[in-house]
Amino acid sequence: MIAVRFLRLYVLRLPRGGLLTKVRALYAIYISVAISYLGVGLVAPLISLVLHERGASRFVVGLVGTTMFAAFTLASFPLGHTTDKVGAKPVLVCGLALYGISILLFAFIEQTWLFFVVRAVEGVAAAAISVATETMINHLSEHKERARRMGYYALSVAIGWALGPLSGTALFSIRQWIPFVGCFIFSGAAAIMVSMLVPRVLSNDHTLSGVAAGISKRLVVPVSGGLLYGYLMSSLVTLFPLYLSRKGIADIEMGAIITSVIVGAIAAQIPIAKLADRFGKHSTLLAGAILQAGLFVLMTAQSSTPFFIGIAVLIGASAGTLYPLALAIIGEIVASDRLGRATALFSLAFGFGSLSGPALSGLTMDRLGDRWLFYLPAILAATFSLLIPAMDFLMPRRASGTG
Repeated sequence: MIAVRFLRLYVLRLPRGGLLTKVRALYAIYISVAISYLGVGLVAPLISLVLHERGASRFVVGLVGTTMFAAFTLASFPLGHTTDKVGAKPVLVCGLALYGISILLFAFIEQTWLFFVVRAVEGVAAAAISVATETMINHLSEHKERARRMGYYALSVAIGWALGPLSGTALFSIRQWIPFVGCFIFSGAAAIMVSMLVPRVLSNDHTLSGVAAGISKRLVVPVSGGLLYGYLMSSLVTLFPLYLSRKGIADIEMGAIITSVIVGAIAAQIPIAKLADRFGKHSTLLAGAILQAGLFVLMTAQSSTPFFIGIAVLIGASAGTLYPLALAIIGEIVASDRLGRATALFSLAFGFGSLSGPALSGLTMDRLGDRWLFYLPAILAATFSLLIPAMDFLMPRRASGTG
């Protein structure tokens, strides 16, 4: 009771009946997101190990992982429609609770077919968390601070995710069920925090004419950004270690290079978000896409570890801001009563990019050579950099700070 009263005194604005201020509500969301993703990081590398110990082949392990991404992708748009109808808060709380329960089950199930079922449930829950959180942050942000708010969100995800794997593997070596129970506890704590400290945000207009109502062509740029980010994340996470191994990079050095990508993404979030709020989100997104195209080509120039680390930091910094900047643009151009569906469309594109990235990159590497792990994203980033001014020319933006 003392802890609850302290939280209420700190977060609630008592003179007006206990209403949350927007800033304090946003920080409650950031903390709950970090706690939730700490739990995700605990178990993400371990599910495949549990499956392998249950006798599953590598093909089945990969197929189970694909099931989660497929469920995430398919559930995103219906959940966005639901978010617009009932509000983001109940969708987020239910998503956090369902995610924790699904992860807890991994510690106890034995049959392989149950892993497919639970992975699908996990994907639906993850989509609910993603769509509801991002919709809520856009609702609570003013346009001059929206990129910065999304940057804090991305930073919370990255920090929670980065802290999890090392702790998870250590706990797994003690007792295999401990990290899964830990994720359940963290997800439950995040759900309770959201229930207590985050206001229920509803749209002003509930006369929704259909799932796709109000979707604008102006979403082409941010949705394409989500597609590109999903592709980059999944293909590089899956195949970059293989590329480094074939270049003769030692395991310890490989870990340092991959960590450098994460460090770059974390360090750049807030500075680049502030630049975007000041100079324009489209302009910042365009500069980042051009930089990415050049960096991916440059990545093939040498094979030394210091070179890889330096380029990896810059790639993490430029690519890591695609996600929050694209979401911030959605918040600028979409009416509040349709934010859920617009955010869900973004998640749908991100999910499709995540699903297609490893297969497409792997195919081009097999047919054209290992360097195409970087040439293909360079081409995609360059294409995206051309799309931004093209859409600006075809559909001029109103003065809204998206720049």
